Amino acid sequence: MDGQYSIPNYQREYSWEENEIQDFLNDLEDTCANPSTIHFFGQIVVHNDEDSQTKFIIDGQQRTITSMIFVHSLQLLYENLYFTTQYHPASKKEVLLSNYVGEYSDEEKSLHLILSEADNPYFIQTITARQPSDSKETKKSWERIRKAFKTIYEYLDSHCQDASDTSKKMDCLNRYFEAFFERFKVMYIEATKLEEAFIIFETLNARGKDLETADLLKNFVFSKSKDVDDTQKKWNSIVDNLDKIDTTNYIRHYWNSSHKFIRKNDLYREIVKFIKTPADVSAFLDSLENCSQFYHDIAFPEENVDFTDDKLISCLKNLKILKAKTFYPILLAMKQAKESYSEKDLLTVAETIEVYVFRNFTICGKVANTGERFFSEIALRIYGDLNSVTAICKEIRKSIVPDDEFTAAFNTWSGSNREIIRYILRKINKQLSPTDELNLNNSDVHIEHVMPIENSKWKIPEDTHNEYLWRLGNLTLLSGKLNIQISNEVFPIKVSEYAKSKIDLNKSLCTCSDGTPRTKWIVPDDIDIRQKYFSDYALIIWHIH
Repeated sequence: MDGQYSIPNYQREYSWEENEIQDFLNDLEDTCANPSTIHFFGQIVVHNDEDSQTKFIIDGQQRTITSMIFVHSLQLLYENLYFTTQYHPASKKEVLLSNYVGEYSDEEKSLHLILSEADNPYFIQTITARQPSDSKETKKSWERIRKAFKTIYEYLDSHCQDASDTSKKMDCLNRYFEAFFERFKVMYIEATKLEEAFIIFETLNARGKDLETADLLKNFVFSKSKDVDDTQKKWNSIVDNLDKIDTTNYIRHYWNSSHKFIRKNDLYREIVKFIKTPADVSAFLDSLENCSQFYHDIAFPEENVDFTDDKLISCLKNLKILKAKTFYPILLAMKQAKESYSEKDLLTVAETIEVYVFRNFTICGKVANTGERFFSEIALRIYGDLNSVTAICKEIRKSIVPDDEFTAAFNTWSGSNREIIRYILRKINKQLSPTDELNLNNSDVHIEHVMPIENSKWKIPEDTHNEYLWRLGNLTLLSGKLNIQISNEVFPIKVSEYAKSKIDLNKSLCTCSDGTPRTKWIVPDDIDIRQKYFSDYALIIWHIH
């Protein structure tokens, strides 16, 4: 590397995982095994800032860092070969130091690559100093750097350990050295103006095959910004608020909450149409930042920061159990609307969405992706004619499946997703016993199959057993201790334990409809009867109006 290259602080931290490192090593091995081949290693776009005499890597930072990790691995292997055998590979080590790495000590700080502030201290202390840690790092990007070095070093070391003498080990290392430095090729593009570098970056990555929309958009807003430090501060705040949430998914839901519905592949091209000036950048980031914590809280209600209404938190947890995400634009629109909706308002709408999701998708099996456009269209109208909770809920209810379709599907519904089964049975039990304060969320409460999974004692025909095993009418909730004791027993033994349960859901298992004690469980008749009994309550619990 000629001169000093830096990775700007606004660039993402080191992100290559095991798969990318393995791909790199596979490409290296293939190139090493075929001396006539050339490997294209991608592009590097650089902004040559003449004022600071620094070259900032705008695109290609991940492969550049990985290349430097590879170089340091080679350095350490050359050094180890010398210290253990006195075989002197000094020339290769010095070439690596002077041409590709640079020196770093208290006296000499001429490194050719400076990482972002987030990663540079760790990189210098461990990789540059060639003192990699064996302990897992708490910071994710540092752990990726540590694992990348460990994987590359151990790969090279193990492949050269097979060499029978020192000379052959040297030849082995040299082959990797030459394959990488002579036959790994990159497309290097340098611009003296930052705006030009970003235009090149955007052009090369416009199809978004290698980069997420968030990465493209991040570079775009930085290219338009007049205050890079402020832009970086806002972007970092957004990412911090989102925590483990994918930034691109957030931006898409945010955009679809206030604009015409757009799919992920078209998102970047659509957003950049609206951002023309530095003021547009600032307003866009302010709004993104303002909604980011709210979005995190609706996506991860169990970790929410701002919500105080327990019923709202519970409803959002239910929607998460139902794997629902397409509704996010509606709540984001309510967050941004001028009407200043309260948490109670959010709860009313969220409960209506829960009914919609449960009836349409969970029970009736409608394609969940159809909800994306539906919810986005409603979200956009929240800024116009749907300007009240009543209007929003009424519009959602129009598309909820009718009672007859819901009941027919519920009567034969079966599913093996234990979270959803728990959700349904908890709701029904709460309807049976509204004042019951039993904690049915507790992990000590298990899903019990009346007709058990193990069929040896019941001897139900295989086809019937397979069809009815996960039917809702064959399932109940039971304390873990009781469940373990009786899970595969015959019905007379099971029913004696059901009678001890404090969960109201189990009373119908102990008593027939005429009030007499139940002594047998007829499959499939009793399963069908119990499920139809549940469906009557389902219409009350997940009602449309």
